[in-house]
Amino acid sequence: MKKLFNILVLGLGLASFNSCSDEFLDTTKIGEQAEDSFYSTDTDLIKASNALYSPLWEYHYNWGRHTHGNSSTDDGLDREDLGYHEFTYNSTHFLLTYNWRYNYRGILIANKLIENVEGVEISGVDTDLQKRVVAEAKFARAYYHYDLVKKFGEVPVVDHPLLVDEFDLPRSKVSEVLAFIENDLIEAKADLPVKSALGGEYGRATKGAALALLVKASIMQASPGYSDLEFYNKGKYSDAMDYAEELFGLGEYSLATGNYHDIFTEDGENGSGSIFEVQFYDSPKDDGAFTNNGNFATFLNMPWFGGGAPYGRYQSTYDLYLAFEDGDPRREASVINMAKYADIWLLDGEEVTEVAQNLTNFYNFKHYMSKERFMDLGNFTNSPINERIFRLSDIYLNYAEAALETGDAATALQYVNMVRERARGEGAIPADLTSVTIDDIYQERRVELCNEGHRWHDLARTGRLEQELKVDGYLQKADVVRDVDGGYIISENGDAVFKANNIVESKHRFYPIPQSEVDNAGLTQMYGW
Repeated sequence: MKKLFNILVLGLGLASFNSCSDEFLDTTKIGEQAEDSFYSTDTDLIKASNALYSPLWEYHYNWGRHTHGNSSTDDGLDREDLGYHEFTYNSTHFLLTYNWRYNYRGILIANKLIENVEGVEISGVDTDLQKRVVAEAKFARAYYHYDLVKKFGEVPVVDHPLLVDEFDLPRSKVSEVLAFIENDLIEAKADLPVKSALGGEYGRATKGAALALLVKASIMQASPGYSDLEFYNKGKYSDAMDYAEELFGLGEYSLATGNYHDIFTEDGENGSGSIFEVQFYDSPKDDGAFTNNGNFATFLNMPWFGGGAPYGRYQSTYDLYLAFEDGDPRREASVINMAKYADIWLLDGEEVTEVAQNLTNFYNFKHYMSKERFMDLGNFTNSPINERIFRLSDIYLNYAEAALETGDAATALQYVNMVRERARGEGAIPADLTSVTIDDIYQERRVELCNEGHRWHDLARTGRLEQELKVDGYLQKADVVRDVDGGYIISENGDAVFKANNIVESKHRFYPIPQSEVDNAGLTQMYGW
């Protein structure tokens, strides 16, 4: 179970006053603490470090994470905003703006802490704590920069709190952003604790989280979908393997045993296979997902069907359902078959082409919810389920990819099969592979990590957006036919094949910089946009 650390969104940019009577006017508002005296006790440092994670709780930030990570793919769609699914979105979309601003807000908070704490002699403060919170700030700064660079490409690197005349920073090369991220993480991991030393304060940055992000940044730089860009460096696969091996060597993580579904329950939080999670908790209000207490992913993925909860934006595709091997327990744990729960009535043999208002017929994402939760009409927007950011199986598959790309097929096969072995539990499916290809690894990532925000970036960085979504296309829907025994059988609906004909690989491998930043900050737009 999680143990929450205190949440405090640190007030930045406190007002200052000038007057002929400084002694009279140099006061602090009730409830506020002047910035120049804030970082003076251990408690102050802990509060400041808590604020580093505040953007991760914002529901608009989580909304964007799922939309940008899943809805621009063959795994699912946002049924009320098809622009991402159809690739007709543009630089004015509000989720792009929110994502940009919350990431830079997190960077500002990190920079303020680093500026006021790193290398500063603070009387009475625990020096180990001082080094730890600076390391947390560098991890956070790297994490927010990474979220920006993988989505927007060339973005400004911000390494200090900006003055007013610095607000028009130019875009940095992707290679410069990734080098900055790597440097921050290398410095951070030296002073971050291992997971077992957190004392239950889960959600804080750890040495393992820094290493996982180093793996991610290295894999991005080596990925073939960027082979024509200035930052491409296939040699970074070796760095990714080195960082992954350092993470494995910590002895802090192992693949979770038991039912795959249990990983995504409250009891499965911060488990042996979890490297970094955003911590959420049940709110006393019934709209916790909107107040940054509960996980907004629950609200987004809630099924829409008669007799169940009345809202749900994200729908999985039939193509995702088919991606799982028959008998793979991860299918049942990842995708809800709405035909089992929907309040619909059919005559024997009657064909159903749509269940209620579900665009993908009868499939929804299952992560972050349970049957009991989505059947609870009075509490469907409130969930304490944590957001899984880095899991060990994700890093195992990154490691397998890097191993295969550097000529070590045996190691790649070993780590893919470790993930598949955990997935099947005591069953027989998915069976071990006898050989492995890069497509096998890509496929394993899709089913193991579905609805965790990885699919779009995996397609973009490997240069497969057009092939998978435009050339091949995919099945959005299937028909349901009532069996004479009262069950349901599935039949493919050929008319439901969708092709995202608006995709241009060289353009859509990054999202456009928000138009407001182009207009107000003087940034030039990303190539292709």
